[in-house]
Amino acid sequence: MRTATILTLRTAMILTLALASLAAPEAQAQVPFKGTLQGQETDLLQGNPPTQILVEGDVTGMATQLGRFTMTYKVTVSLPAGTSTGSAELTAANGDVIFTTLVGLGVPTDTPGLNRIVEINTITGGTGRFAGAQGSFVVERLVDLTTQPAPTFGSFQGTITKEPRGH
Repeated sequence: MRTATILTLRTAMILTLALASLAAPEAQAQVPFKGTLQGQETDLLQGNPPTQILVEGDVTGMATQLGRFTMTYKVTVSLPAGTSTGSAELTAANGDVIFTTLVGLGVPTDTPGLNRIVEINTITGGTGRFAGAQGSFVVERLVDLTTQPAPTFGSFQGTITKEPRGH
């Protein structure tokens, strides 16, 4: 069942990325956007019994178009489905920021406490050279929920506009 859910989510992600690139105006060429990340998140259970988890993450990484960056995210996870919604901000070393909204899915692995997270981030704009940016990317990461803050690491790939509006 979980394998079918992951395959369905991956198919939806691929279609989302494909449609996003088709919908982008010709003047806003899409370029590859990929990178790695690692850091930690704090997971706060809500309800008795818990019905959701409030997640706040703080990671660092290296990416095309950004170089070294920091990323903060706030996500609400719905239990027991393991689905999530939220937002993220990626900040380049010079202070330019990319804003995203995200939806995701968490699936336990064979290792107790270790979850595999897949998130679709839709770029909603930014500041500096990313003002008016568009695109999307998929984050695939692992999070170790046996400790708090929980360590997390992974990678992402997608596309971003090369020449955002207003530049």
